[in-house]
Amino acid sequence: MKRKVRKTAFLSLLSTIGFLLMFVEVPLPMFPAFLKIGVSEIPALIGAILFGPLAGMAVEFIKNVLHFLLTTQGGMAVGELSNFIAGSTFVVVSVWLMRMLRQSKVNFWLGMTAGTMAMAFIMSVANYFIFIPAFAYVMGMSVSDIIGWSQQANSSITSLWTLIVYAILPFNLIKGIAEAVIAYPIYSRLRPVIQSGE
Repeated sequence: MKRKVRKTAFLSLLSTIGFLLMFVEVPLPMFPAFLKIGVSEIPALIGAILFGPLAGMAVEFIKNVLHFLLTTQGGMAVGELSNFIAGSTFVVVSVWLMRMLRQSKVNFWLGMTAGTMAMAFIMSVANYFIFIPAFAYVMGMSVSDIIGWSQQANSSITSLWTLIVYAILPFNLIKGIAEAVIAYPIYSRLRPVIQSGE
């Protein structure tokens, strides 16, 4: 019972940290302003490494619910849903593969690579068919307006397809790599604890 309470408390703490990290974002040159690099998936990744992929999803869910409830940004949860799908895909695929192959430094990078590729693919498809049209709708804009806005950052963006190819896809690849690099020292410290519990 105490173990379950400690786990719940720790995941709640990770969710809160993830929520706070959602406000720490950095814009990238040549990318539209709505795409900013952040590291809010790191707490979910830690939770998933310690307690399994579903724990990581729970952290992703809670941090996005907190963000939706406690901020007044527009978008009617489209951004939070997008963040949840991206983060959950990255965390679940990465940690699932890591666990399948057993914990090691090499398998950490294999997992992170798979998670990054999965996130980039899923978010490319989801943004094309769902998130960009939905965001345009709730903001009272058209998809063409978003394309025009994005073109100010990168003149190669002339259609929804090129927005995906030149912005969404590379952005998620960069995001996954950046988070893997930041997470690796944390993983190295946690690995003896994980292995002792196996």
